[in-house]
Amino acid sequence: MNRKFASLIDGLEANGKELVKQVARLSGAEILTPPAPNEWSIHQALAHLRDTEKFVFLYRTQRILKEVNPKVPSFDQEAYHREHYTSTQPLKTVLKEFLQARRKLVALLRKTSDKDWARFAVHPQYGNISLEWLATHCYNHTLEHMVQVGTVYENKLLEKTKT
Repeated sequence: MNRKFASLIDGLEANGKELVKQVARLSGAEILTPPAPNEWSIHQALAHLRDTEKFVFLYRTQRILKEVNPKVPSFDQEAYHREHYTSTQPLKTVLKEFLQARRKLVALLRKTSDKDWARFAVHPQYGNISLEWLATHCYNHTLEHMVQVGTVYENKLLEKTKT
């Protein structure tokens, strides 16, 4: 497999694990408290990350690899969150389900050929989305939420130095 694709797969595997490590540095209150009005708590963001991993990234990857140019639907994260989010779901369960979906995605991508990376799905908003774009977007999406977790931790450290 092309080094670029192998590196991206390794990155997906690593940043999923790193996210879980970063979350472990936070208290229950920090995980459940939104950082600002009208923002999601870390718990909500992680549930969203889990849901997009399962119902967007893994689903679309499976379709791209099985079908020729499948049409994939948009994912309305706000609507899905309103209809499915449960604040009482244990964080441990959310993270476990996220990692399970990430492992499936990584395993699927490790079986691909270089030619597979040019395969694509047709998205109503973005047009043709290649497997390479999708995997890159997944990687960056995880990083985006890692920044949220990291920011909460940074603020925790700042508060410690004030007391």
